[in-house]
Amino acid sequence: MEHPVIYLTADALISSLGFSSGECRERMFQYQSGVQPIRDFQFYSELFYGAKIDDNRLQLLVPEHNLHDFSRFEQLLILSIRQTLGQSGVDIRQNNCGFILASTKGNIGRLSAGNETGDGLLLSHSAEKIAAYFGFSAKPIVLCNACISGISAMIVAKRLIENGMFTHMVVAGGDELSDFIVSGFHAFKSVSTGVCKPYDAGRDGLSLGEAIGSLLLTSDKKHVTEQQPAMLLGGAITNDANHISGPSRTGEELHMAIEQALRQAGISANDVSFVNAHGTATIYNDEMESKALYLSGLSGKPLQSLKPYFGHTLGAAGVIETIICKQQLENDIVFGVPGFETIGVPYPLNIDALHRPMNLTYCLKTASGFGGCNATIVIAKESVPGNKPLSGSVSLQGKQLEETSSQILKRAKIVSKCNISALGVELNDERVLANEPTDDFPTFIRKAYISLNLSYRKFYRMDDLSKLGFITTAWLTRSVDGFSGLPPESKGIIIANRSSSLDTDIHYRQNLDAVGDREASPAIFVYTLPNVMLGEICIYWKMKGENTFFIQREFDKDFLIQYAGMVMNEQDLNYCIVGWCDLLDNNFLSEFYLMER
Repeated sequence: MEHPVIYLTADALISSLGFSSGECRERMFQYQSGVQPIRDFQFYSELFYGAKIDDNRLQLLVPEHNLHDFSRFEQLLILSIRQTLGQSGVDIRQNNCGFILASTKGNIGRLSAGNETGDGLLLSHSAEKIAAYFGFSAKPIVLCNACISGISAMIVAKRLIENGMFTHMVVAGGDELSDFIVSGFHAFKSVSTGVCKPYDAGRDGLSLGEAIGSLLLTSDKKHVTEQQPAMLLGGAITNDANHISGPSRTGEELHMAIEQALRQAGISANDVSFVNAHGTATIYNDEMESKALYLSGLSGKPLQSLKPYFGHTLGAAGVIETIICKQQLENDIVFGVPGFETIGVPYPLNIDALHRPMNLTYCLKTASGFGGCNATIVIAKESVPGNKPLSGSVSLQGKQLEETSSQILKRAKIVSKCNISALGVELNDERVLANEPTDDFPTFIRKAYISLNLSYRKFYRMDDLSKLGFITTAWLTRSVDGFSGLPPESKGIIIANRSSSLDTDIHYRQNLDAVGDREASPAIFVYTLPNVMLGEICIYWKMKGENTFFIQREFDKDFLIQYAGMVMNEQDLNYCIVGWCDLLDNNFLSEFYLMER
């Protein structure tokens, strides 16, 4: 099946630099940084450098658009998506238009000492409220994949369009500053003492920021407004299988994502015009990226990080930085990296503090995050030779879509199933371990671990969600001899849940309130991302392929199985773990399937 051209259009960006893509772009042309000193006790007890959206401007827009019943996070997303929909003219009431939200922490600022655990803290709830506000017919899709969430969302959207499930996808990414987030990164001693300086010898950490971005991915060119539109040509996700909070020592796994994305785009490293890298300005992340880019033959290409302009905006970063990459392609300019002076990474990179006008064709964008995740996409101008639109539309609907789903499922089969609940452990519908009615989750999961005769002391340091996923995987993979020893790049994992990492979020909130923000625990904070569970699984079972975490109100098994089939075919995976893993307030349920191709 020939895939349709996927265009990136109708972008909107709200950040510390402004309330539209154009406003942000113009301030970047003037080398303005949104990262400023912040002295506000609602975020942190000491002055820190961060990038904050102007609340005065936001409050002027709330009554105009009737947003009083939405959280600040949701208000900003709605304002951004309004701009995207206004530019594109796409009919969101049609089933062929989907909506994807990418975020790491959503409304986490609402988690107070009272430990609110209602729907207001669920990312799926925010997505549903936003979808209802606009009138989307399709059920929203939510991604929570640490700092690659935004790029992950675009890769997911690309795959769903290519496989005929949608013609259009509105992709939005967002995160906001809160004491929860600011204290956590301070606990890791990773926050810069000034505006961050990616790849510089004088860098000393990241600058946190908040932003919202949205754009339309579509295979129907009549909804493209740009004269010279950008196209999304390739994308890949990998895992380091090394450490849940530290990057790979070798850069090989990010290099693997780069190679896969380039191959999918049908180009080589030589064709790349510029690289937009993650560039957090932390010591080890920047070093890892320099190694990966060297391995990929991209060290000499013009390179930038946009973090000195916006700060690190977490789940929004992939979306807003892609918007700026798109604009750079349109304007034939590579923005400089403000404050850059001297290269400070093992492999030299082609970085400049000043903007560089040049003829641009292809952009490669990377991202990395906690849990060992990496993601890469390739975007290009439509006018690039060899990238002309396909003749005719390749929209697969109705019967064609059913046939496509059937073909996907024929290529992969389920070889094992494991579920864990309050009743115990079931493997392929047979009870293999019963749970005592009086046992709470910590007691039960410890017994389950002992029953497996494993020797992995790190298990006891995991949070409860990771323990649940780990034990489910341990039982599940028993059906495949030597699963750990299979090629790491041939194995992937795609999991969903309802409550994200809320159980651990509550523990971190309690710790923060008890000891104060300067003593908050990094050992707890690192688990306040659900995809870190995937990282723990990838480390033990040596899995370096696809790793993606969805948030769903209820387990949508059919969607996940079908999506996994797409991924296995595209990324040439032999095995993929797919399923559900949710835990909150001693209520827990996991249901994993092992798919083989």
